[in-house]
Amino acid sequence: MCCCTPGVTFGMIESQEKRARFKYNLELEYVMQNLFGRRYDGIAGAFRNSSYCRKCLLRAVNRIKNRLREIPMDERLIQVSGTILNNLETNVKKTSEKVNNDWQIITNLLGLITIFLGYDWLDGKIHRHVIFCQDQVQEQKDWRIRVGDHLYYDQYRLEEKRRYMLVNLMERKKVPKYEIARLLRISPERVGKILLEIHKYQTETGKKIPQFE
Repeated sequence: MCCCTPGVTFGMIESQEKRARFKYNLELEYVMQNLFGRRYDGIAGAFRNSSYCRKCLLRAVNRIKNRLREIPMDERLIQVSGTILNNLETNVKKTSEKVNNDWQIITNLLGLITIFLGYDWLDGKIHRHVIFCQDQVQEQKDWRIRVGDHLYYDQYRLEEKRRYMLVNLMERKKVPKYEIARLLRISPERVGKILLEIHKYQTETGKKIPQFE
């Protein structure tokens, strides 16, 4: 195709890209960033290379295996998920421009999803409960990423202000420190520190902590 018909040339390239098995893949880039961080930023175009794609998928499988070793699971789930992951790893190692085992890989991934959602024993029933939770540090980090630093710290300062007012109010109502700590989900040591800071502020400025309303 001559260069004087750029529209046709670009159309052919676009069509070839759509039909290709290994191509620009932003979703896979996001998966790699979730697993390994920002060092995989901007690699979507590199997935046109089958060997690079295979290398990334193998790293992902290995990261998943390592993470699963940290999660308490029943013996059956350990056995079945381990078998599926080993099959997935084997199929990923085989994949190339010439070897198309994409459906085996898709099947392995669906198998992992179903087993981790509790489906087992080939009867369409749920055989184990699934619980996802975050600790307080993870919740805070998740919120900070979602809303951005500016809004996060504005909200954090507001929460701290309210926390100080609540501690001050409950202490004046003769609520024990351990009870204040339990209600506000902070340590008794933190309660004591807040009370000291309140006392210092009021002594040095002659002002009272605002009342909680």
